Amino acid sequence: MIKVALDAMGGDHAPKAIVEGAILAAKESQGKYGIILTGPEGVIKDTLASFGYNGEGMEIFHAPDIVTMEDSPTVALKTKQNSGLVTCVGLQKAGKVQASVSAGNSGAMMAACLMVLGRVGNMPRPAIACDVPSFGRNVTLLDCGANVDEKAPTLVHFGICGSIYAETMLGISNPKVGLLNMGEEEKKGTEVLQEAHQLLKQAPINFVGNVEGRDIMLGEVDVIVTGGYTGNVVLKLMEGFYEYHLKTFGKIDSPQGRKFHEDWDYSNRGGAMLLGLKGTGLITHGRANAKVIKNALDLAYRLANSQVSEKIAAKLSQVA
Repeated sequence: MIKVALDAMGGDHAPKAIVEGAILAAKESQGKYGIILTGPEGVIKDTLASFGYNGEGMEIFHAPDIVTMEDSPTVALKTKQNSGLVTCVGLQKAGKVQASVSAGNSGAMMAACLMVLGRVGNMPRPAIACDVPSFGRNVTLLDCGANVDEKAPTLVHFGICGSIYAETMLGISNPKVGLLNMGEEEKKGTEVLQEAHQLLKQAPINFVGNVEGRDIMLGEVDVIVTGGYTGNVVLKLMEGFYEYHLKTFGKIDSPQGRKFHEDWDYSNRGGAMLLGLKGTGLITHGRANAKVIKNALDLAYRLANSQVSEKIAAKLSQVA
């Protein structure tokens, strides 16, 4: 059975929202996968008891240390190895679980996954991948903030990771991959983007050329490759737009309005995926509620069960 480790103390609303989400996932999955909650055992047991849940479908792994949002990734890895965050990744390395999830310090989770699990093949750096709403579909955007100074070959690896994910998890045959740029022409953008464009044309993916910011929501491509700095700005801009829309119009009670909110509400997506690792790691929003955690656990299970990491490794072996 596939098992997913969950950092019970990560996030603004831990441990209550995290444990509640685990309960929802355990009930909904009906034994399809197991859940291991990592964190202070007494706190987790008390929180489970507060929901009147007997812990069916779950295990607890005692990890007394707490990683705060102020801790640097280095501090977390060196001085808090017995934290729920580091432990959930360590359990995966040891083969006791097949995926790890945390709503806590994203930098620390990224570092733990990178240092403990390692990278697949010749992947220079893992990427944070997010499914974002587009016209009539979801688009996979990566990198969304794991890196800030990528070289052109790294962007090619991002494109391969996104293509494999879209094909495996979204069921898209030969997904269209675009490079986010300031124009459609090959000579647009920085030297890195111009070089990446030429390399992507030679990569074993369906590269369709440059796309502009407006194209993100037009539904004409399946995967959009960008540097982490730009990707994070785009992601936060889209989150801000949704919050602006809610404050201005509220939830619109019509078929189109309900579809809009279903597409744009991040809680329906679960979390951001770390692609390019020797394993499965998910980072969820720091404000994650129980619904987010439930969906993140389900996504982590599906990623591990579909062997996305192994398929990425196989595809990367075709690239020098």
